[in-house]
Amino acid sequence: MKYNKQISLGYDINGKRIRKWIHANSLREYEEKKEQLKLEHQLTPNMSDITFGEYSKRWMTAYKANRSTQTKNMYANALKKCADLDRFPLKSITKTNCQELVNLTWKTPRIAKIVADTLRQIFRTAVADGIILRNPAENLVIPQGQHKAIRLLTTAELDALDRAELDPQDRMFVMILQNFGLRPAEALALQPSDFDIRRKVLHITKALELTDKSDDVKSTKTGKNRDIPIPDVIIPHLARYFRENTGFLLFTKLDNTQHTKSSYTKMSARILKRWNEALGGNKNLNLLAGVTMYSFRHRRATDLYYLCQRGSISTKQAAALLGHSEEIFIRTYSHIDPEREDLAAVTNL
Repeated sequence: MKYNKQISLGYDINGKRIRKWIHANSLREYEEKKEQLKLEHQLTPNMSDITFGEYSKRWMTAYKANRSTQTKNMYANALKKCADLDRFPLKSITKTNCQELVNLTWKTPRIAKIVADTLRQIFRTAVADGIILRNPAENLVIPQGQHKAIRLLTTAELDALDRAELDPQDRMFVMILQNFGLRPAEALALQPSDFDIRRKVLHITKALELTDKSDDVKSTKTGKNRDIPIPDVIIPHLARYFRENTGFLLFTKLDNTQHTKSSYTKMSARILKRWNEALGGNKNLNLLAGVTMYSFRHRRATDLYYLCQRGSISTKQAAALLGHSEEIFIRTYSHIDPEREDLAAVTNL
């Protein structure tokens, strides 16, 4: 005798009865399937009562598992700051609870912002899942930290860099950063195949994940690919470099393997040391205080910003070349380069 029956397993978070059909060829098979369905339902957590700790773990697995190690660590550390909420059901957490957590990190504005952003994302997802109706972490008050002024490279420093006695690989690394405004991790992941010399286009599709425990290749910081025009001035240098270096990657360690965080740190220090010497400094006199490998990106971004001011390029296109959103580009790089300002021209207005 065949059995085709529908059983009830309770109610979902919206109050709707949960029903399941059972198809069996005998009463014994029917009873076994029925017991199995009941067991599976009992093992499924009641989402309406799920705690913040349980839900945040599921959120990390579902939405952050494919992010870089550095990004995952950032969210994991933020969740440690939110541990006081772990035992409370999501639906019982209030805006005041969230604000109190932010207040605990008030003296470190960056951490406070990360905690607030993490809470907002988690509760926003919970709203989308239908577990709660409103997001208690929206519009939290966060401390306004002072933005660190960007250290702009001067013409004299760039002239000294041209004179610096750099190894061929170090020189090419600097030229790539200068001419394309790449993040150092993007430059370290470059392969000759990323350069389309005929069309004069560089394809940026990846970056090297430089952490203490990983040197994997990942997607770009924003997860978006971009194409950057190749300036004519660098093409002869690229052609020569490709002839002399036929490896899989443009930049490697001495043993031709991929760079790690420590080897990149050593390379950066070597470049800055020889650059400082060309500027007239020595081990006791650092004339490049505040300069990092990111300084080339800042310089390139400032160049693009002044092109925008002249109407040569839109801020949207400039931001795209850097792999930024237009909003971040304007907020971050709309600073003044004293060498480009002509205050005397004001008298002619």
